[in-house]
Amino acid sequence: MNDVSQVNSNKDGARLVASYLVSLSLFALAGSIVYFTYQIAIVSKQIPDILLSIDNTTEKVEPVIADVGQIIDLVPDILKEVEEIRKIIPPILEEVEQTRKMIPPILSEVEQTRKQIPAVLKESEAIRGELPAILASTDKASAAVADVAKQVEATRPLIPEVLKEVETTREAIPPMMDRADTLIEKARVAGKEASEGAVTGLFTGIVMAPFALVGDAGKSITGLSEEEAKQLDDKDFELVKNASLYLLNNGVKGEERKWKNTDSNNHGTVIVMDIYQEGEYADVDCRTLKIQLYTKDKMIKEVPRSFCKNDDGKWDFHR
Repeated sequence: MNDVSQVNSNKDGARLVASYLVSLSLFALAGSIVYFTYQIAIVSKQIPDILLSIDNTTEKVEPVIADVGQIIDLVPDILKEVEEIRKIIPPILEEVEQTRKMIPPILSEVEQTRKQIPAVLKESEAIRGELPAILASTDKASAAVADVAKQVEATRPLIPEVLKEVETTREAIPPMMDRADTLIEKARVAGKEASEGAVTGLFTGIVMAPFALVGDAGKSITGLSEEEAKQLDDKDFELVKNASLYLLNNGVKGEERKWKNTDSNNHGTVIVMDIYQEGEYADVDCRTLKIQLYTKDKMIKEVPRSFCKNDDGKWDFHR
């Protein structure tokens, strides 16, 4: 009986303790709810600031995201450029290796050069020792130059007299040329009168084989028509004939001879175009001349004329 009472008493005590604990738990729960409500009230006050911060952060993040997008777009090009650079690296390394291989010969050459420096310095010292003699020679040369300058200065007063003599000589030349032309003309006439087969070569300094032509040889040589021939005078034709004779007897292939008549201002050129032999035994001398005729600055005619020597040794038309 006592045991049962004791057990019941213990159960009642446990219930009492449990009820105290439940009450305490409920009180703690109520406190927690109150504190949580208080914290929520505090957080709710901070929500506008938090939302503002989020908006500001969003505004800052968007440009960053755009920049990141641009960077992402650039990545393929960057990777491609990196790949190209990687391809270049092996040749660069090879060239560096070649350069490293060249360093020993360069160092060797530098060493050889360093060994030659004492000899060079010695030679420079020897040259320095010769400088006084060189300077002395220079002084002598300067003195000689001064003497030459004095001689030139002494000669300068004679220059006007020399120039005057030159001018006198120049004035005398035209009469002398006129006299020479007169002598040449007389010699030409005398040569014609002396023989048809021998023309004196006063124009060239040698005797020339003449033309075997009837009538006016000069006009025949040029091959001009009667109308064209009116533009030239007798002296023009004579000059053409003399130039042609000279080249037929003395000229080489490609040689040319110019003539000019100062009275008519007509002029021309005769050129040796070809030198050849013809005949059954290739023993006949032939030449082709190109004759150019001008009246002042206008060309009258340019014609090739071929001549061969006949049995009498005179130049005759070939074709």
